[in-house]
Order: sequence, then structure tokens, then C-alpha cells
Amino acid sequence: MHEVHQLRKHTLYLRLLILLLCVAMGVVLIMAGSLFLVDYIPVSQSALKKINHQQLLWTTGIEAAERENASKMQGIIQNLDASMLDASDEDLTWLFHQDNPDLIEASRQFQKAQNAFVASRVAQNPPAMRLELARQVNKTYDVMAQAIAQDLEIKQSVISLLQLVALLLIMCCIAAIALGGRRVMVDRIDRLLSFIPDSLIEITPTAREDELSLLEQKLFGIMTRLEGLVAGRTWADQTSERLRRMMRAQEFLLRFVETVTHEVLSEMSLRKLLHALEKALNVNNAAVIFAEGNTQISSHQVVFSHHRPMPLSKEVLYELSQSGLMNFVELSTDRAEVRYLALAFSSATDAMDVLLIETERDRFLEEGEIQLLELTTQLLSMVIGYQGRDQEGRRIALLEERAAIARELHDSLAQSLSFMKIQIARLQSSSGQPDAANQSSAVIAELREGLDNAYRELRELLATFRVHMDVRGLGFAIQSAIDEFSQRSSLSIALDNRLINCRLTVNEEFHILHVVREALSNIVRHSGASNVSIALVYQSNGTVMVTIDDDGVGYKPTNDGQDHYGQAIMKERAYSLGGDIEVMPRRNGGTRVRLVFTPKLPQG
Repeated sequence: MHEVHQLRKHTLYLRLLILLLCVAMGVVLIMAGSLFLVDYIPVSQSALKKINHQQLLWTTGIEAAERENASKMQGIIQNLDASMLDASDEDLTWLFHQDNPDLIEASRQFQKAQNAFVASRVAQNPPAMRLELARQVNKTYDVMAQAIAQDLEIKQSVISLLQLVALLLIMCCIAAIALGGRRVMVDRIDRLLSFIPDSLIEITPTAREDELSLLEQKLFGIMTRLEGLVAGRTWADQTSERLRRMMRAQEFLLRFVETVTHEVLSEMSLRKLLHALEKALNVNNAAVIFAEGNTQISSHQVVFSHHRPMPLSKEVLYELSQSGLMNFVELSTDRAEVRYLALAFSSATDAMDVLLIETERDRFLEEGEIQLLELTTQLLSMVIGYQGRDQEGRRIALLEERAAIARELHDSLAQSLSFMKIQIARLQSSSGQPDAANQSSAVIAELREGLDNAYRELRELLATFRVHMDVRGLGFAIQSAIDEFSQRSSLSIALDNRLINCRLTVNEEFHILHVVREALSNIVRHSGASNVSIALVYQSNGTVMVTIDDDGVGYKPTNDGQDHYGQAIMKERAYSLGGDIEVMPRRNGGTRVRLVFTPKLPQG
């Protein structure tokens, strides 16, 4: 049954089998008819020959008996009686088994006439009666001969017709096979071969190759190219997937950089970054486990994207401390096996922090994904460490600023108060002298001037101490100071900041800001200038130069001990920076303040 079902799928082969079967049937019919005639014609001709011979013999005897007298007629009839046909003769037996009605009737009449002739001999009928019966027997010979001849002619006609039909069937089948073979073997194969251009598959046919061989070779070439295309498509799909992963990784890194650039890395921002990392890698969970005592990010010590990870065992922590990366499988809270990838890194302290990635049991991260995680840990280490150093720098800058405040209070306000204390002592000592009134008036005038100076210095100190560094950087802080002094005076202040890509510490930025403010304050109070230009330049020799120029009355050193430009304060700040500051007259008039120092941070 299965073979028949398979055969139905091959329609052309099934048609060929049917046509070949028809040809075989036609051949069988022709052969069967030929064999039948070969067997039937000799038998029928032998019987016909015997009957004709017997008929001739009886006709001659009857004619002779009719010419003789009664005695001689009796002898001739007896001779005829002795020469009767034997009905059991094998050449005549087949007549009694034929299905031809005429033969059957002729055989019956023959047997009846012959039996009647024999019965007349037994009854000793007169010769004349027996002669008449002999004539009846002779007539049956003629009927039998005609029936046999007619039957032979009919059978020959039928067999010839059947052989002609079989021959026509064979010719039709051969024609159908020839036409179908041409349609399949010539037209369709040529059409198939024409569908495959020679430029696609180059084949050099030989004399022994037929069209099927060419078709097989071309199909083999097409299959080879298809396999190459499938392999290329598979490679392209894999490459596309790698490109998509690379794009997701680039998007994550871009978001990471944008986040740490525009805001301080906190628990909330780190959680957002872990969500982005989880989406980029298509993993179940991403978490950062901070070492004990590291409170730069959060006091909770663990930040995660989806759920809190299970605590790491001592064996895992030890392995991480040795290799820095570990891939292991553990049971989750719902008793399912989960694969973890842990990467160790250090941030603000020397203790070990861990980036933990959770995936399915049979999921293995590729090399590019692991490189992304390693880069992420490096960025986390750099950002958190820089954030810690930045906080430490701000703390140091705050302590240094407090020391500067103490020095400035001591150098300005404390000296003024000490001077007023001395004046009060003079006033008290001169109260009993004759010219006490004149001395008191002079001392009181000096006290009033000292109080004015102390009040002015206090206001300047308070204004200076209220200054804070803008979180957006030194450029924004200096521009804010320029806007402030432009509103307080009629100065036109221009800024040329070429420190955009220069790395400075918070302490350095703070001292530069105060030097600029101190110089602007002195210009407003003493120079009478209309235009001021500020230039911040990172020089090729690795130093930073800050220049403040004005077009005022110019710098004139004095010998009275007064410091109109606050050089002591600015020199103190230049000393803190490890640099030098100069106040000098300009060639075309006005004053120049120039600060030069070398930054502590290495420049890229």
C-alpha cells in the first residue's frame, strides 16, 4: 500500500507503465490470435479435406449406382457403406465441441443421415431407398464443408480484427510514448535548461553526456550555490544579530557616559543603568554588590535591576579575588538552577566590589557580551573612584578655604581691629593731658576711618566667602562672576576660555575663580577702567595661564604699605596652586594680572 502511494507521486512514471501495459496487452492479443489460428486452421483444413474427399467418393459412387442395374447398385451401395466417415476421428471430434451453431447443426444432420443410412442396411431396405439415403448423407457432407469453411472464415476475420485493433493500440501507445517522451525529455528538459543561464552555472558538455546529465550537473551547481547562499544568509543573520548586540552595547555605553557626565552617580541613576544593561544583554537580572564600608553609592550595599540577588558564598568571593571573573550555577529562591556571571572590580576603596549577572541555566554569554561587562566594571570603577576623589578634593578645598578665611580675617579684619584697639588705648592715655581734645579728635577720626575700612573689608570677605563653584564647571562660574561685576559697574568684560578640554581639580578651579574675582574687585574699586579681558589658556608647555587685562589708570606701586590690588591674597592662592602671580602695567596703559601654574591632573 505504501509503494502504491509512493507510485502515485510519480505521475509520468505511472503513465509510462500504463502505456507499456497496453503495448504488452496488444502484443499478447496478436500472439494469442496467431497461436489460435496456427492451431485452428490445420485442424479445420484436415477435417475439410477428409469431408471433401468423402464427398467426392460418395458423389462418384452415387452417380455410378444410378447408371447400373439393381444388382450392381446393391454392390456399389455396400461399398459406400464400408467407406463411411468415422465420427470418432480426432479431426472430426472438434466439430462436436464448437460453439458455432451452424457447425453444431451440420454435425447433427451428418450424424442423423449417417445413422439413417446404417439403419437401412440393418433393415435390408431396397437399393433404391438406400441410394436415396446415400444422397442425404452426401448432402450433409456438403453442408459440413460449407459450415467449416464459413466458421474458418469468421474466425480468421475476428482474429484479424482483434490483431488489427491490438496493432492500432500498440501504435497509439508507441506514439503516445514518443510524444510524451519528446514533451518530457526534450521540451521540458530544454525549458528547464534554458531557465538556468550559462553565466550562473558554467558547464562544458562532452559527447557522452546527455541532457539529463547536463540537467543533473546544473542542478548540482544550483544546489551548491544555494548551500553557499544559505550559509551566507546564516552568517549574515548571525552577523546582524552581533551588530544588533553591538548597537545595544553602544547605546548602553552612550547612556552610561551621558548619565555620569550630567549627573552624580547615585543609587537611582545606577539602578537605571543596571536596567539598561539588563535590556542590552537580555538577561534576567543585573546587580552591583559593594564591599562593606563603601558608602559612595548607597548604604544598602546592593543595587539591582530586577530583584535582590542571593548572597555570594565565601568560595565564590575567594575565586573572584583570585581570577576577577567567575561563571557558576546555583539554586535560586524558587529552587530553580540559575547561571551567574560575577566580575570583580574596585571603586573608591581597595575592597572588592562585584557586578553580578543572572541568566538561564543553559545561557552562556558570548565574548563580546563579557567584554561589555568588563568595560562596564572599568567605567564603574573609574566613575565611583573619581566621584570619591572629587568629594575628597572638595573636602580638602573646603579645609583650605577655611584656612584662607582664617588668614584673610587675620590679615585684614583682625589687623583693623588691632589698630582700633591701639587707638582706643591712645585715647584713654591722652584723656588727662592738656591737648586731650585735639588728640581725641584725631584719634576719633582715625577710629572712624578704621571702622569704615573694617566694615568694607568685612563686606568684601563675606562676598568672597559666599562664592561657590558651579557644578557645571569653571567656565560657568567665571561667567557668573562676570555677570555679577558687569551689573555692579559699567565695565565691559570679555572672556576667552581655552580650558574646555583641560583637566583641573576642584581646588584649582576654586583658586582660579577667586583670583579672577579678586582682580575684578580691585579693577572696579581702583582702576577706573572701561574694558576688561579675561583669558584662560592651556599652554603647550603644560602650564595654565590666567590673564586679566584692563584699560584703567595703570599699576603704580606704593611705599605706604597699602595693597590696592590685594596682592597678598592672590599670591597666597598662587602659592596654594604651586604657581606664580604677577601684577604689572601694560605697555598701552592699564594693568595686567597674570597667574601661571601647572595642573596636578595628567592631561589626555
